Amino acid sequence: MWVMHVERVRGDYVAPEIVDLEDGSGCLFRIHEDDIDEDGVKPLADLLTEQAQRWAPRPAGSPPGPVIPVRWERVPNPPDPLAIGVEDGPECITYTVDPSLLSQRAADYLSRLDTERSPYWQRVPKGYHDHGNMDAGE
Repeated sequence: MWVMHVERVRGDYVAPEIVDLEDGSGCLFRIHEDDIDEDGVKPLADLLTEQAQRWAPRPAGSPPGPVIPVRWERVPNPPDPLAIGVEDGPECITYTVDPSLLSQRAADYLSRLDTERSPYWQRVPKGYHDHGNMDAGE
């Protein structure tokens, strides 16, 4: 299964980063403790994992695809502070989180990182990752 992990980094400040796991099983989102609340780590990892099931890296050597804008929006006063969501549309992906879970700085940074990475990913059919496919060309 394709899995996204979220690590809450402690110590000196480092900007958020997205690391592709060497074994091809997913990605690691490293976010500093100043930018993500401890209560946000698991819900964010779950949301990213669920959304990522619809995407896979483009096959090696294939040309980049279109840029898909990705936005991380902080929405105040949700009914449940741990309620986070994603709208994965054909022309844009929008994540929504409670401001208590993720800083504006991290939201802006993740928006830029995800948008920059988007041409190197492609949509895959539902269940694609359930069969151990790690390369979209398989």
